[in-house]
Amino acid sequence: SKNQQPKYVTTNYRSIKNREEVAVIVAVCTHLGCSPTYRPEPGAADLGGENWKGGFYCPCHGSKFDLAGRVYAGVPAPTNLVIPPYHYVSDTLIRIGVDPEIS
Repeated sequence: SKNQQPKYVTTNYRSIKNREEVAVIVAVCTHLGCSPTYRPEPGAADLGGENWKGGFYCPCHGSKFDLAGRVYAGVPAPTNLVIPPYHYVSDTLIRIGVDPEIS
């Protein structure tokens, strides 16, 4: 499958800084382009109960993604949510659309 993230995003959280507090993800489902909803609550009964650890849910056709945007198996979406190019300008400012090597 096609890699949907910049090469410098290789951590468990698919982020430059291996932190779960900040996620830079394009909120467009990789199935047909709908907008997934942010569903961070673990154990949501309508999303699989104890198997749901929190993440993104696409209401159009039922695709599910974890909090890092990785696609669940057995859903219509073929790939993970896209991580766009980005970099930290400072500890509190992120520039989206520009790779760190270019900035």
